[in-house]
Amino acid sequence: MEHEENGSSGRDDSSEPLSPSDIIGLPAADIARRLNRLAQLERVIEDRGEELQWVNERLITELYERQAAEESVAQLRVTDAVTGLPNRVAFERKLERAAAEHASSGAAAGVVAIGIEKLSKIRDALGLSAADIVARQLGERLRAVLRGTDVLARIGDNEFGLVLSHLRVSNDAGPIARKLIEAIEAPLRVDGKELRVTAAIGVSVLPEDGSEAGTLLARAGAAMQFARENGMRLFQFFNPAIGERGLRRLRIEAELRTAIEEGQFGVQYLPRVNIRSRRIVANEALVRWYHPERGPLGPVEFLDVAEETGLIVPIGMQVLRRACEDATTWPKKVGVQVNLSPREFRGETLLDAVDEVLASTGLEAHRLQVDITEVSLGRRVSEVATSLATIAELRGRGVRVALDDFGSGACSLTLLHRCRVDMLKIDGGFVRAMGEDIGAAAVVRAIAGLGRRFGARVIAEGVETESQLEMARKSGCVEAQGFLFGQPAPAAIIARTMREADRKAK
Repeated sequence: MEHEENGSSGRDDSSEPLSPSDIIGLPAADIARRLNRLAQLERVIEDRGEELQWVNERLITELYERQAAEESVAQLRVTDAVTGLPNRVAFERKLERAAAEHASSGAAAGVVAIGIEKLSKIRDALGLSAADIVARQLGERLRAVLRGTDVLARIGDNEFGLVLSHLRVSNDAGPIARKLIEAIEAPLRVDGKELRVTAAIGVSVLPEDGSEAGTLLARAGAAMQFARENGMRLFQFFNPAIGERGLRRLRIEAELRTAIEEGQFGVQYLPRVNIRSRRIVANEALVRWYHPERGPLGPVEFLDVAEETGLIVPIGMQVLRRACEDATTWPKKVGVQVNLSPREFRGETLLDAVDEVLASTGLEAHRLQVDITEVSLGRRVSEVATSLATIAELRGRGVRVALDDFGSGACSLTLLHRCRVDMLKIDGGFVRAMGEDIGAAAVVRAIAGLGRRFGARVIAEGVETESQLEMARKSGCVEAQGFLFGQPAPAAIIARTMREADRKAK
């Protein structure tokens, strides 16, 4: 009875460990059940082991993948994606190491900044893909010129940088720069098209131009900018004069930004008169920077920096607004003319800005004249088409458009015919030379004839004497402008001059 109770207690103790003596006294069914349970546990353990092994292997794989990804990201941070060359970050690090090594050894080394001209134009005309192909080809050419110890990097969209190590003397950088220019300016092939780019190269030398990486790169960049502004196919070594010039530009840029914020720009006006009546028909707005320390400054002092940095756009908008506000206080028959730089004229906000200023000041559109130069029209077909559309939009609003300094550029007769501007302003150099130069007089007569042919009024600029005025009249000019009729003056003085002229006329 006791044995029966133990065997049928209903407890499933098959998971309890068994010794050989325990098994002997058990019924066969219990032994089978316990062995089956044990087999199940072994299978569970085996499955769990395989699962743990898979998890462990996956974890190791993910760790390797993460490490590879981190290394890839780190590489991307210091590599130019297009050319595969080191980027600016990597270049500056390499330059720091090179500068430290050469400073300790006393050996000469060169830092070269290479500006690629026309690459941005290729990007605009043919797209990013074509520009990337050009950049890669240029990178390969530069590699072929350099020695194994030199460092090459792409430090900007249109710039490459080099570290020329172990120079015998600093002048050794000159022949290398010439080879670089030749390599860059050889014809390129992109999608079956032959393209050419040009280069401006600046060189700074260690230890003469400094021992710090940042200083050397900045001075190479300043020399490159000097080379760019003074003609193509040039390389320029840094010198103190270039450094002073660069500091001046940086100082002016910073002061211009402050001047824009504080409204330091004002306007003076130069009258334009009808040649026969001598009555003022319009006043040209001339920007003046009322510098808190240097006093009134003309555009020659800052216009190049403003144009290069793009600050000419907010400055120009301040001038446009002030000119339109002043013109509302003048007689209704007197207009105002405002010069637009190429950057302003081609800007996307010009038409909206004109609309807003006319609406807010209440000036009638026909009293506003904008003056543009031939350069503003552009040279590429797409640029010219956009310029002609902008001119048409302005004239459609009632705003008058004048082509300024006509004769000093390269505007073709076909383009002049397509422009359909309201006025041609003859460059003052031709007007002043008429009395002594038969050719200049012929040019003035020809331009006056063209103006009549194309329906544009012709204005003689730069008139300083009565004889020049008379010759301009005989040549066919209907209006004139220049110091003969007064110096540039503030709006209040111009307004008084016009009131006095009105009183005398009565």
